[in-house]
Order: sequence, then structure tokens, then C-alpha cells
Amino acid sequence: MFSFTYIDTSKALTEAVAEWQQAAELAIDLECENNLHHYGAYISLIQISTKNKNWIVDVLKLGEIKPLIEILENPAIQKIFHDVSFDFRILQDQFSCHPLNVFDTHIAALFLGKEHLGLGDLLKEYFNVEKESKYQMADWTKRPLNTEMLAYAVKDAAHLILLRDLLVKELCQKGRLGWVEEEFAELEEADFTYKTQTFLGVRGVRTFTPEQLGVFRELFLLREQLAKKVNRPVHFVIRNEHLKQFSLHPPQWDKLHGVHPIVRSQAALFSKAVELGKKEPFFIPVPEKKRLTQLQKEQLEKLTELQHTLAQKNNLKGHLIMNKEQMIMVVLSGRFDCLHAWQKKLVDEEGFKL
Repeated sequence: MFSFTYIDTSKALTEAVAEWQQAAELAIDLECENNLHHYGAYISLIQISTKNKNWIVDVLKLGEIKPLIEILENPAIQKIFHDVSFDFRILQDQFSCHPLNVFDTHIAALFLGKEHLGLGDLLKEYFNVEKESKYQMADWTKRPLNTEMLAYAVKDAAHLILLRDLLVKELCQKGRLGWVEEEFAELEEADFTYKTQTFLGVRGVRTFTPEQLGVFRELFLLREQLAKKVNRPVHFVIRNEHLKQFSLHPPQWDKLHGVHPIVRSQAALFSKAVELGKKEPFFIPVPEKKRLTQLQKEQLEKLTELQHTLAQKNNLKGHLIMNKEQMIMVVLSGRFDCLHAWQKKLVDEEGFKL
């Protein structure tokens, strides 16, 4: 078990920040509520480790963590995460924070050609440590958190610096450290806007008629309002599959079972939403598609073949060599400017020309 300092006061945070400011690198991990037990997505804990010390920051208790945000945005300190995709979105949404000087062990593992990329897989491979699944679905908003939960929380961050060191060694051996450093630099410019599901994002609704879609939209928005009111995830109020059924065949709302009690108590609102939806049908806009010329289609086929060849030669996923968006940009522009330097080098070494 790793020892740690628990931070739940401004004074303790200030003291910890003074130590973090002296560090060359910090390992970072988050525990969040993500519409699993309560309404919305937000950070509960932030775990931070140096090579010989660990901290758990109680974000819910503190509320204001500006000194920590400044550490995350300090380019002089490297921050080590595993898979920044969700972490960066929630940091951006909640604190307008975009971490700088980042090393992502997930990206590093991708560029080593590893098939199993989860942190649990990497901890098992490198340290023979089993990642516990017991608390993956835990409610991290509860206070106080028991000792076992805190020990679980601190463990991942505590391994990340050594994991980075081992991954860097392998990347250097393969001549790919520069590749991932380019990818990390891109993270600083990437858009990490947190996006919630819209009514059009629910599977199956795009086959609805405009009137049915109008009803579904109104029920979807009403469910969102009520879920926020009772502080429960939207699926606790009405599951998506049921919401779709009710859009096609509205029930007697005050007699429904298998839904949150607020649905029955607010039956009149649901009936009103159905009528409003029928009066305001929703027509799905048809996006304008970019049409490729015959030559561009042939060039895209050649690029796809090149992607496949380079992926096999380097034992990498094809989308790392060139993703679909990049290939479309290449054939539309006739140039390879959208590729990263390491990608261009691979293409040049193949002697490829459009």
C-alpha cells in the first residue's frame, strides 16, 4: 500500500503546491462522477505523485483549486497521464484548464504497437500489478471515503512515473520518442470541449419521422431538466430505449413503472411535451458531402494502400500512420502539409508520390 497525504484544506493545498513547484514531473490521475450515480460529470479527486511521494486532493471538499490548476498549466513541469481524452475534457469543462507539457502513457503504448492499452494491462505487463476493478464503478462523491477506496485511488498515479521511464526507454530503442513527442505537442492545441449526448445522438432515432423526432426531442429535454432537479443520471429517470418507445406510443405517464417517481408526479409536463413535439416536427439537416473527382478517388485508394503497408511494416494501427481525415485533406490539397513530421518522413522513405 502506498502512503499518501490527503488534502482537503486550502492550507494543505498551498503547502503541497510549494513541493510540486520544485518537481520535474508529476503523475496525475482523476476520480470523477460521470453520470453514473448523480447528474452531470465532475471531478471528485485528483491524485498526484512524484517519484517518492503521493497526494490525494479532495476537489469536492475544496471547490476552488486554482493553485493546482496553475501547476497543471505550468510548462516547466511534465504531467504524466494515462489517456488524457476524458481527463482533459472534464478539466476544460469544470476549470477551463488545459494542461501543458504532457506525457500520455496510452499514446506511448500505442506507438510501441501494443495491443492491450489499458492502464491495468500496462501495470500487469511492467510491474505484475493487478488493477482492481472493485472500485471502478464506485461513487466517489461519498464522504468520508474509506481507507480501501483511497488506497485504490492513489495506486495508479504512484506507478505512472516509472511506467513513463520504461516506455521512453522502449521508444528510444525503436527510434520513436520523437514521434510521440510530436503527438504530445499536438495535445496542447487540440480541442477538448466536453460534449454531452444530444437527442440526435441516441441510437436509432434518425429513422424516426419528423413528428416522432419532434416528440422525442421534447421528451429528451424534459428528462434532462428533471434529472438535474433530482440529481440523478438521465437513465435513472427514463432509459433511452423506453424514451424512444414513449415517443412512438405515449403512455399514461402517471401510471408508468420502471421510471423515477418524478415522471409520475410530473405526468402533466410529459403530456404537454408530447403535444408540443407533435406541433414542432424536427427535420434532420442533410450535410453537404464533399465529392471527390475520379482522380482524387484513385489517389485516396493509393493512400489507403500506403497506410496499410506502413502500418504492417511498423507494427502500428493504420490510423496512426494516417487517419481518414488526413488522407482526405491530402487528396483535396495535393500536399502533405497536414501530416506530422514523423508521418511525412515515413511517406518520403517509401518514395510515395500522389
